[in-house]
Amino acid sequence: MAKVELAFGKDTEIRRLAGDVIKAQEAEIAAMNTWLAKHAK
Repeated sequence: MAKVELAFGKDTEIRRLAGDVIKAQEAEIAAMNTWLAKHAK
């Protein structure tokens, strides 16, 4: 949903918030992938 807002949204504050959401989720995904790589069997 955040990517759709960045692509089509008009409100600059909401677009900034969407960008922040994407950055946070990308960091969380990277952390989960790191954990998975260390603990996968």
